[in-house]
Amino acid sequence: MRISSLQINQQGVNSMLDLSRQVADTQKQIASGTRITNPSDDPVGAARMIKIQQELEVRDQYRRNIDGAEAALAQEETVLQQVLDVVQRIRELALQASNGIQTVDDRRSIATEIDARFSELVSLVNARGPDGEYLFSGFQSNVQPFVVDGDNVEFQGDEGQRRVQVDNGQYVALSDSGRGIFMDVASAGPVFNVRPHPDNDPFAGATIAKGAVVDRDALGEFFPDDLVVEFRPLSEDPLGRPNFTVRRASDNRVVDGLLNVPLDGNATIEAAGMSFKVMGQPQPGDRFFVETTDKQDMLTTIKQMTNGLVNMDPSVDPEAFQQMLDDSLTGLDNTMDSILQVQAQIGARFNTIESTRNLHT
Repeated sequence: MRISSLQINQQGVNSMLDLSRQVADTQKQIASGTRITNPSDDPVGAARMIKIQQELEVRDQYRRNIDGAEAALAQEETVLQQVLDVVQRIRELALQASNGIQTVDDRRSIATEIDARFSELVSLVNARGPDGEYLFSGFQSNVQPFVVDGDNVEFQGDEGQRRVQVDNGQYVALSDSGRGIFMDVASAGPVFNVRPHPDNDPFAGATIAKGAVVDRDALGEFFPDDLVVEFRPLSEDPLGRPNFTVRRASDNRVVDGLLNVPLDGNATIEAAGMSFKVMGQPQPGDRFFVETTDKQDMLTTIKQMTNGLVNMDPSVDPEAFQQMLDDSLTGLDNTMDSILQVQAQIGARFNTIESTRNLHT
């Protein structure tokens, strides 16, 4: 095989050009500080570099999530501590009111301060985060969680718990539902709540108001059943008056002989140891529910204690007055236990966040 002089010269030129290209690539790597400037420099290394870059971007997002979760938990912890401080102050006032040397005016002054603290608590449990969302509404973060209407307290949120991802397959809760913290608090004994049936006549505007437990033993025997107050046709009353019947929710039996009882204005109804009022102009077919429970929300406990301090006279019925205070103190203690449990959970989440942040670093 013959090799011409031209081929020999061309090979030399090509070698020089290849060396020049290698020198240029090396200079480019030195100038940029990177070994792979083009995917063709190292296809395997370039693929690995892209994968590492993607992982770094994901970890940056995790770190941002961690920062946001930490801020949200810090705010929740601060609000819970403020609630705890207020509840502790109300407990001190309740103990002060139980002192036998307190006069009527003294008790009313204590009730006035408790009422002011109550308003402070309503503001705290309806606190918003820096993003304008309510802290204790669960998933319904744009809905005010607690609404107080007279003596009735309604929770409008849900039991959802918002979470954020801080690592692959790892999530941290950054909120807690107010229902679990402030509503589902164990009471000293069975209590009850009232509500109208949603299909009641909307134009009549009849409402039901919660009274108090008047016979603890009777309610204890009745619990955990519920009551249904149903307004019957006018024809079932001899004089054609609005009348109601009170039945057990479980088996529809009439309770305490309350069958076709005429409604006397806003008179108090007593059944199974509970008292309540149906107000307005209830229409035949309207129904109201009286539901027993062994839990009572924090705000209702404080509201009932305030009403008791104003309206009850320990010189007339000292046992009932002391029972009211004892039940209130038990409810306050259980509320503080509930808050402390959530604070402990928040502390555990802070530990998780810190260890995960160190892992990403």
